[in-house]
Amino acid sequence: MSSPANRTIEPMVGIVVVSHEQVAFSLIEAARRVVGMIPNIAAACTSAGEDSASILHKVAQACSQVDDGAGVVLLVDVYGSTPFNVAMTMADGTRAAEVVCGVNLPMLLKVATLDRCKLSPAVLACEVQECGRRSIRIGSDLTGKVTVGGKI
Repeated sequence: MSSPANRTIEPMVGIVVVSHEQVAFSLIEAARRVVGMIPNIAAACTSAGEDSASILHKVAQACSQVDDGAGVVLLVDVYGSTPFNVAMTMADGTRAAEVVCGVNLPMLLKVATLDRCKLSPAVLACEVQECGRRSIRIGSDLTGKVTVGGKI
């Protein structure tokens, strides 16, 4: 039997949540309250008026913090935003990386349940994207009730 010190730990895809203001931090904290510890996850929060160079530094630092050789998936709040554009620069071919926009809490809960040691960033990104899509619902579609005149 090998001792814990001699065990090899498999590399795990890291997760970086990139957002405006403190949204990323809050999403990670909410997910942790539901499922407990989530390994290899970091927040990169940006502030209004922050320049691209500063955001790039935060995102790169977060990627370095969680990438232990298996790559990273960056979950970004808004497509087309400066944080999104900076996150896309992480997929420059220097590491295995993928970017998914529209991060939500169900996506982070899904990340916590997947075996990130066995999935590539690309496969993980597809799993998370599908989970995010499935989690978006309109209440009346679920209840069968319709609004008066078809307007909300």
